[in-house]
Amino acid sequence: MALILVMMSCMTQAALTECAAEYTLGIFGNANMDDTIDEKDIAYIEGIIKGTNASTNLSDANYDGVIDALDLEQIKRIISGDETRLVLLDSAGKVVKIKTPVERIIPVNRNAAEALRTIKTSDKIVGFSDSALNDKTYFPEFQESASVGSGKMPDFEKILKQNPDLVVYYGTQWTTDYETINETLKKANPDISVIGLDCFKPETYVEDMMKLGYIVGRVKEAEEFTDWYTDKIDEIKNVLKDMPEEAKPRVYEGGRSDFYQTGGYGSSSHNVIVMAGGKNIFADTAGDVTVDPEALVERDPQFIIWKISNIGGYSLGKDNTTKFKEKQKEILDRSELANVSAIKSGNVYIQSADIFFGGRYFLSIIYMAKWFHPDLFKDLDPQAIHQEYLNRFQNLDYNLDKNGVFVYPLQGE
Repeated sequence: MALILVMMSCMTQAALTECAAEYTLGIFGNANMDDTIDEKDIAYIEGIIKGTNASTNLSDANYDGVIDALDLEQIKRIISGDETRLVLLDSAGKVVKIKTPVERIIPVNRNAAEALRTIKTSDKIVGFSDSALNDKTYFPEFQESASVGSGKMPDFEKILKQNPDLVVYYGTQWTTDYETINETLKKANPDISVIGLDCFKPETYVEDMMKLGYIVGRVKEAEEFTDWYTDKIDEIKNVLKDMPEEAKPRVYEGGRSDFYQTGGYGSSSHNVIVMAGGKNIFADTAGDVTVDPEALVERDPQFIIWKISNIGGYSLGKDNTTKFKEKQKEILDRSELANVSAIKSGNVYIQSADIFFGGRYFLSIIYMAKWFHPDLFKDLDPQAIHQEYLNRFQNLDYNLDKNGVFVYPLQGE
């Protein structure tokens, strides 16, 4: 129950940014319920055996129902990377048992594919979803990988043909499909492990990355990235931490369709806006919602962030901003929005979905923080951070000075 309470607390607006960096690592063996597995957990288990420490949700390292010397041995093996089985919680809090070492992985979840590349595990990927393979510019090295079909419901025959050790799906969306995939693959081959790790939600992103690190034996690499990521997020958090609510701008996020659709409380859109120092004007709704334009006007956003899909991103040349300009002008010219503060001030920003959704969502936070609070973030350079992420963690030979359009107006305009 302790872990579940931690996860639920992250959904409050005030705690969201804190929980992006502070979490309980949901791996059995993390006896002291912190963010790693180390010698402190060995000492804690010894205290449980002696009767001086209370048992915790994650102290049964080998998950056999008893806290004893075997749990000590399991923790030592996890620390050394020699465990043959890892028991952990997926993104939905469900217990998953994974046989290790893992050598052949199919990340049906494309965000997990990116996360695996981040922690230097591309060589273990033996199959990709079609959506990832279609992103040829961003995933060039996987173009010869086997396709396993749809990211929502993959082709089981194609998965089984690749003989994977591990299949990574989504943990908290398409849950019925997740269960179907797990049951079908386990029935066909009990040696296949299936886990749902989202790898795109601000409130669980760091933990998902660390879990992958433990699963594939790349803990140091996962720590290197999460330290870098946390440093960038903390830079924004520390500036905003004492900001009164009235100083945060009202924000509307759109672009999910030609209609007025947005993300309410708990959505990734809401969380990104909050972490960037804004207030989601539809925070009193939940999930993905269609809103009345009159309600939008009445709530009077000071910023409109509009994302566009299938346009821009990594496939465009640096100066190819035509579609972005057209969309901005089209929104600025909407008669029903004429009296909205964001329209009057020109604070209408267009973002490519390439950085608004998925594992790169943190780039959106960085861009938006600079838009919302330019005086506070004069030295913040979103493009430089984006470039470092691509080169250092994605191992992509990609120059943002020459290629790619992700936001409009462009940085510096």
